[in-house]
Amino acid sequence: MSGGGRHGFDAPYFPMGCHFRWYSTPEICMILDRFDSVVFLGDGTLRHIYSAFNMLIRENIALGALKQWEMKESERETCRCANQLIRPECLAYSVMDSQAMRMNDAGSGHSSPYYCDRTPHAFIPIDRSPAAENLHTAFSSILNRELDSYKPIPVIHSLSLATSLSWTTATSSMDEWVTLADISQKNVPFLWVGPNAAGHLKPPSQILSQGNNALWHYTIEMAKEADSRALDALGMYNLTLQAGSWDGSFYGQNVVLVQAMMIINWLSRLEST
Repeated sequence: MSGGGRHGFDAPYFPMGCHFRWYSTPEICMILDRFDSVVFLGDGTLRHIYSAFNMLIRENIALGALKQWEMKESERETCRCANQLIRPECLAYSVMDSQAMRMNDAGSGHSSPYYCDRTPHAFIPIDRSPAAENLHTAFSSILNRELDSYKPIPVIHSLSLATSLSWTTATSSMDEWVTLADISQKNVPFLWVGPNAAGHLKPPSQILSQGNNALWHYTIEMAKEADSRALDALGMYNLTLQAGSWDGSFYGQNVVLVQAMMIINWLSRLEST
């Protein structure tokens, strides 16, 4: 799925040499049922993908990434669709785990149906390595929630712009979280997700350190590092290279929904025992 491209700016993306499916919600639920939990572990780029993941499993493209039950009517109107990902006042309401939806959404007058509620999932924000101890604790508690279960707990891991594309920080982060997963003695498959390409609105001050030359080399080298640790890797460079970005670093709703579905395709190919 990492290969491929677009035939024109903002044209549809076509993976190269890979069968990519757009799963229905019931199919997504069947895929997630094969796991004890799913963990997203990363910086802002992965947070947006996690937001799109929630839009898909709630079947709510307009507000599915947000805690609608905490929002005023005016805020719900302001934060619809792409604004869920763009406006800081909307990001403050982002869903960070499935438990919040399970506890609050069903009884809200402003709710979305929450499908796939048998499989917990969470986003753990990281911006450095080593990460804060409370994040280690949160991660370990997810892995050890079902002590006697045999089901895998997939981890989607990414770290890029938050560290200014530091290669040493990225490899340190891989080792840090794999070590914690090994301690749990659970079946924890990892997917390393590479960074987006730079859009044409990337500030000139960031072109040298976070431009496409730096991003491409980071994508290739970190995929090699992931492979050397027996981790899967998924690049987002080709997908985003000719896509529209509002700030040169992050992309809109159409792009992140495809990214989330790429993650679901990876999950569908994992063994369930």
